[in-house]
Amino acid sequence: MSILVAVPIFRVSCRVGIDKGRPWSIVDELILASIARVPRTIKELADHADLPRQLVVASIARLMRFRLIEVRASANGASFMASPYGFEAISSGNPLPFFPKRLVRKASFVIERATGTFFPTRDVLIKSPRKIEAERKVGADVRVLRVEGDGPTMSQEANLNRLSEVVAQGWDEQLASIDGRTASVRDDEYMVVRVVDGVPRGLPEAAGDELRRIVDVVAALDVGNPGLTVQYSGPQSSRHTEPVYHDCSFSPEDLIIGGSAQRVEFEKLVRGAHQRVIIHSTFIKASDVEALFEIIRAACRRGVRFSVFWGAEYDEETETRNAAEAAKIMEMVSKDADTAGRFVVDMRTTGSHAKVMLVDTPSGEWLAAVSSCNWLKSPFRNIELTAILRDQAVVADVMGAFQQIIGRRGLSDTVATELHLTKRDLKRLSPKGGPTRIAVISGDAHDALLREASGIASQRLVLGCHKLGSTARPGALLQGQMAASRPGMAVRVLYTMVSKPMRNRHARELKAEAAANGFRLIEAGKIPLHGKFLAWDNDDLVVTSMNWASASSEVDFPDAEIGVHIASQG
Repeated sequence: MSILVAVPIFRVSCRVGIDKGRPWSIVDELILASIARVPRTIKELADHADLPRQLVVASIARLMRFRLIEVRASANGASFMASPYGFEAISSGNPLPFFPKRLVRKASFVIERATGTFFPTRDVLIKSPRKIEAERKVGADVRVLRVEGDGPTMSQEANLNRLSEVVAQGWDEQLASIDGRTASVRDDEYMVVRVVDGVPRGLPEAAGDELRRIVDVVAALDVGNPGLTVQYSGPQSSRHTEPVYHDCSFSPEDLIIGGSAQRVEFEKLVRGAHQRVIIHSTFIKASDVEALFEIIRAACRRGVRFSVFWGAEYDEETETRNAAEAAKIMEMVSKDADTAGRFVVDMRTTGSHAKVMLVDTPSGEWLAAVSSCNWLKSPFRNIELTAILRDQAVVADVMGAFQQIIGRRGLSDTVATELHLTKRDLKRLSPKGGPTRIAVISGDAHDALLREASGIASQRLVLGCHKLGSTARPGALLQGQMAASRPGMAVRVLYTMVSKPMRNRHARELKAEAAANGFRLIEAGKIPLHGKFLAWDNDDLVVTSMNWASASSEVDFPDAEIGVHIASQG
């Protein structure tokens, strides 16, 4: 007896670039390091490293092929020493330069919707609803599985991870690029498993026990039963927003405070960019971009490409206004030969309030700026804060948050894919360590950190916000009150303006209430405060886009607000 069990699937397909090549081994790096300053013969290298001569010869030959070492003639015969290029590579602390061969392939995989397992498309039989119905018409016993519940996560991050596993056909291959124009996701097909006398045929070896059990249950149904409904029983799509701290170094010069200082730093970052600048600014304005046009044009002339995203969506009018500004900016840059095609503004809002900038450098490293400043809609007259992050592990975390902000279109979003692949490479670098602990903050981690700070601060706590709103009392002010209840604590909450539905009289009431509870609620003076920050005692600072006194974190979109916690002695 033969039964066809149809399991609903997602099918993802695209064209990918694969980097194929043998990475450098620890033996290669050991040999290059040993001849960085002193030339050695093959015999000396073999004896010194206690390695077989054949292994040393093979490593030397490969290092020479990539110009990392050179031959020196000596009385003892040929000796080898690192070339200037090789010396620079081995002493940089970074992995040795890798020169893979780029291959282009079509890639496709399916995700069955019952347990979330994925398989290469070549390993399964796929049929459309029309073909399944055709099987029924010719007398086949077809049982269709129906799945209820949330189903497997189809986020860009998840599909990129699946794709990385599917496309690599050996240890010397890795996913390098995705052609977003070819990316597609279908959700109207079935993976068909033929069950003959109770034995499933065509079920991939990677199928889990739960999927096999479900297929057996469906196949065991009475004749004439069209199928079965089950609850999704695979991994859930959840985001972990708990901060990950990295031990690294942070210079006080990388904390930018002020208004005009933000423009100076923006120009410095753009001027130092090697090939890429990626910006997320909540708001954008054509006239403010025009004021920065010369520095942008100069970078484009050097071959730098800009990708700009914006997140304004408080209401339909705000979103429409910023979309119109995006169109004006694109019209302006398209008329200039230097910026046309190199400065691109995404025309759709991300919905995020984050202010983040990513810049690559000639050394191959990246810089990240996490800020309160809307660089592309700012007269640079307000008090703002920006943290410049140089540690590559921290930068990788910022890239991950940025990817989550813009990656809602899946594999077709080329910039989000670029960030994922770059993040992967940065995470492979060896940590440099340092006396500072830094973590990227998103979502409800903001609220948790504010509660923690109000509970552990022993001398002072200062909270800076742009707006004072209806969430101030249960949020920032309650935590300020808790901190102020301890003896010897000085607590200040700063703001610039009141946001609706609050009025100035409400602000006066909150000021009086704060004073009665032992701390001060202060309205900024002549120079408006747009910066959002939290500082306590001598060592801890959070720079963020989060208005603690007028907003709360979004559970469904934690990356709507991005900040960074810097814990450094002094």
